[in-house]
Amino acid sequence: MRTINKRIILIVSVVMIFLLFTILLMFSMFSNAREYALKSVNAHLYENGVLTSAGEIVDANGIKLAYTQDGERKYNNDPRIRSSVLHILGDNKGFISGGIQDTFKNELSGYNIIYGVNKESKNTLNLTLDAELCASAYNELGSYKGCIAVCNYKTGELICVASTPSYDIYNKPEDIDTNPDYEGIYINRLYGGLYTPGSVFKVVTAMAAIENISDIYNRTYYCDGKDGAIICNDVHGKISFKTALNQSCNVAFAQIAVELGAEKIKEAFHKAGLDVSYENNDRISTKASILNITASDTDADIGWTGIGQSTTLVNPYSFLNFMCAIANGGKSYEPYFVKSAVNENGRKVYEAEPLDSGITISPTTTSLLKELLRSDVSDYYGDYLFGDVTMCGKTGTAERDNGLPHAWFAGFSYDDNFPYAVIAILEDSGSGLKYAGSAASSIMQELYKKTIN
Repeated sequence: MRTINKRIILIVSVVMIFLLFTILLMFSMFSNAREYALKSVNAHLYENGVLTSAGEIVDANGIKLAYTQDGERKYNNDPRIRSSVLHILGDNKGFISGGIQDTFKNELSGYNIIYGVNKESKNTLNLTLDAELCASAYNELGSYKGCIAVCNYKTGELICVASTPSYDIYNKPEDIDTNPDYEGIYINRLYGGLYTPGSVFKVVTAMAAIENISDIYNRTYYCDGKDGAIICNDVHGKISFKTALNQSCNVAFAQIAVELGAEKIKEAFHKAGLDVSYENNDRISTKASILNITASDTDADIGWTGIGQSTTLVNPYSFLNFMCAIANGGKSYEPYFVKSAVNENGRKVYEAEPLDSGITISPTTTSLLKELLRSDVSDYYGDYLFGDVTMCGKTGTAERDNGLPHAWFAGFSYDDNFPYAVIAILEDSGSGLKYAGSAASSIMQELYKKTIN
């Protein structure tokens, strides 16, 4: 009898263990079903690791950027558009980090927990981007590496994103892994780039000065072309705070930085949202900007930091976000470009909700910064450079140890009826105004003609 009882207990135990492992397996398969279904080994979606089946991706004007036809992934007919949106869409094999054909493959495949993936998915992913404007920005970058982006500063919607180097997905270069011209080609520089900011950083220093030096607008500085280790781009003589920003006087802003001290500059850097790695609606992680400054630094080190040189590195996406906050009265939404996804019946299966960037700058400070940046254009660069667009902005010519400077322009429209901010960076090019300013102007004027009737 005891033997029989032991056998029953053993059988029951084995059955219970089997059931437990079965339940655990089913739970794992259920909870990870989407991940399993969307793997590149799934022949319903991929062939030899290459994406073949997914829904349409269209720009803000309904222009098809990617779609599936006869079991093959197709792209826009215009090679300029294909190259300009490569980093947005991603390549077929997932080399480009953050490409939406990978990050939004759930929505594109029409995945359903009950039915799995739909090989004939008719889902459509709607973007906020204007493909033609992206192509124009790509052309403006030309042979230079860099990026250009335009964002609606009231909503966070990106209207334009272009990053170079890039390539036509139908004509991938054979020497892409050996030719230095293609270095960093798989990186979208808007999100993954880190650059010496040069004089655009003076906007951060100016913000710190406005908030911490009560008589900053009554101060004057004297520039004879240098101050100790600080070398200026000109001999400005006696100069005010506003004019010092207009003319980008290194001597004046280095002196302001030294008076502020390391901690106040760090506070402004944080308040501008530059030290944040954003994980935005588009499921892309951005690089956090880097500020190396301490109270023990020499005056020369603090001065160089205050004018955007030294070891400071800034991410373009974060600085665009900062510009949006200034334009929008002190707050901004994280810039994004995936608006929604709908199925074949028109039902939304995804809709972006604008995310507060966390930047909080007082309306008083942003109002003063806005007027300073407007003055840069109207009193120094010249309104004629931006055509019909009433611009606010700051250039940067970021000097480096080797090679030509990186050119920056960061700014926004002064007109609330045309609420767009822009960032442009052209690596190893030269003058910020000549290269980045010109590129930003061209894109903003093109958008203005499309937007303002």
